[in-house]
Amino acid sequence: MEIAAFYENIAQGAESLHIPVEEALKSLKEKGMTRVYLCDRTFYEVKDDLMPVLKGLGIAIEGFFSFGDYGHAPDSESYKDLIHLAKDCGAGNVLIVPGMIGEDEKDQAEILVKNMIHAMANAAAYGKSQGVCVSMEDFDGLAAPFCSVKGLKAFMDAIPELYCSFDTGNFIMYHEDETDAFELFKDRLCTIHMKDRSDTPLYPGDRAKVCADGVKKYPSPVGYGNIAIKEILSRLKEIGYPGNVIVEMMDCDGEHVLEEIEKSVLWLKEQIDGE
Repeated sequence: MEIAAFYENIAQGAESLHIPVEEALKSLKEKGMTRVYLCDRTFYEVKDDLMPVLKGLGIAIEGFFSFGDYGHAPDSESYKDLIHLAKDCGAGNVLIVPGMIGEDEKDQAEILVKNMIHAMANAAAYGKSQGVCVSMEDFDGLAAPFCSVKGLKAFMDAIPELYCSFDTGNFIMYHEDETDAFELFKDRLCTIHMKDRSDTPLYPGDRAKVCADGVKKYPSPVGYGNIAIKEILSRLKEIGYPGNVIVEMMDCDGEHVLEEIEKSVLWLKEQIDGE
């Protein structure tokens, strides 16, 4: 199991501290991070500068994530560019967030979800033909019809070739148990987003994620919050999970995000190496 981190979080931290991204990447590589994970849009913006840096540091790309609007454009084949990008970069997986349903579209929810499933089925099949795992996650936004166990399971049940990028910290939206969710999706995993949560902010700039009942949850370094990360790591080892884990520190105070990523990487490395 190798450790990756979200490039966007790393870049945010480097910018806040006025240091080069290369310096931040090098420091994290020394701590045990060997891969980065990023949005396709970010990659196209920074690839000319980023790729030589990653090559020089020996850091691989774990995968890419992308946002679509397949509820309204079910026959779009935009996923092909994402899959080709992953293949060209040696990344084994992509995550697609297929769309949201606005408050003014609730009466169209059923057809919008059907459209998303149609598009994701095509994407998963195409990914399989290209040797790239196409996945979805339990997205932490109430406008996403897959922000709950039931919602994500509907997609997974309908699309046998679809993988799961399991996010440990996103089942909070309806306060569902992440270990129960893990057992449900464990046979479909392609990568794991390691995200921890806290009931209170650690820093003034931390942003809250508002759950369905209005409860606020805040980011936490992996292993230091109230998500059952250690239990999930243990289960990953038990089932012989062959993939990697990704530190995600979205919504963290920019001035502290690099130290939080570093703390997370060190904790994960200790857990993984302590087999």
